[in-house]
Amino acid sequence: MPANLKLRPRMQRLLSPAISQAEVIGVIAWLGVLMADPLVTFGLDKLLITLCLLVVCRLHSVVSNFYLWRLLGVAYMVLLSVGFAYVMRANLELRVFALPLALTLVLSSAILFITAQDFLTCAALVWMVIWPTVPVGLYAGIEIYLLIFCLSSVSVGFILSYSYLNNLRSVLLVESEFRELAHTDYLTSLLNRRAFMESFAKVLAAGETGYFMMLDIDSFKLKNDQFGHDVGDRILCAMATCLKSTRGSHSFGRIGGEEFGVLLVGDDPYIATEYALRLLQAIRESVAPPHDYTCSAGMTRFTAGADLSAVLKCADHNLYASKRNGKDCVHLDGMPVCRASWLSNPQEVP
Repeated sequence: MPANLKLRPRMQRLLSPAISQAEVIGVIAWLGVLMADPLVTFGLDKLLITLCLLVVCRLHSVVSNFYLWRLLGVAYMVLLSVGFAYVMRANLELRVFALPLALTLVLSSAILFITAQDFLTCAALVWMVIWPTVPVGLYAGIEIYLLIFCLSSVSVGFILSYSYLNNLRSVLLVESEFRELAHTDYLTSLLNRRAFMESFAKVLAAGETGYFMMLDIDSFKLKNDQFGHDVGDRILCAMATCLKSTRGSHSFGRIGGEEFGVLLVGDDPYIATEYALRLLQAIRESVAPPHDYTCSAGMTRFTAGADLSAVLKCADHNLYASKRNGKDCVHLDGMPVCRASWLSNPQEVP
């Protein structure tokens, strides 16, 4: 997914509070205009505009759909413009304020949209709504200045909107990169230990049950010493590829130098052991000789609210049982999981 698309929800959350405050100010200004004239009456038309403004403001502050959120922002500005234009049509003496009002609405909306295109759309609609109330006759012979005002307001607003949004995107991109670095292992691009443990803690807090598997690359130090660290890095990256391509896990990460962790959500031991055996097979075939490698694994079941450290300790105990039992295998609850017994008697799998 492109970076800009990933930033949209974040930008929406950041801009929403400021936009809500600006919209409240607009509603207050609208009510102030209505109450400024003691002879004004709240007819059905003014009441309808007021209610629509309040509804749009409320929806705009709670809606999560990105495209609807953008549409509501434009709808609010158009409604506000329609309301002011309606008042000026009913009170001819107020038309002298039409030009400064249009300029104010266009410029003040420059930082209220998440894309510059939305601002341009809004600016065009505001001018279309307000323009019929502008007393063009007052500017007879100098209409060029009206055009200059219109183009200037849109141009200045566009530059403000474009620059502001570009700066905001740049800041959020840098923040996202730092966030990713803080949660990702630099070599394998998997979750690092901290991020993986946070994921595990969330699963436990959510009341999920399942299986945790700890894997350790067999004789990894020997591979490094024999072939060099570049081959060791290649093996680690191949291991990461196997974890990504073997379907069925909830999450996985690199939790140590050559140690990896996998979370499997669900109570079915058959599914868990089938995943473990598929993963070990994929690992065996992931790198061609003489740099091929194997993994030993320890698996344990966890239940809702289980103690994280106790689960890790149990998986580690099973892992070392696999190491002692010849490596390249997986132990569950102290018993080896072998493909032959698993295929013939799946009901007997621990």
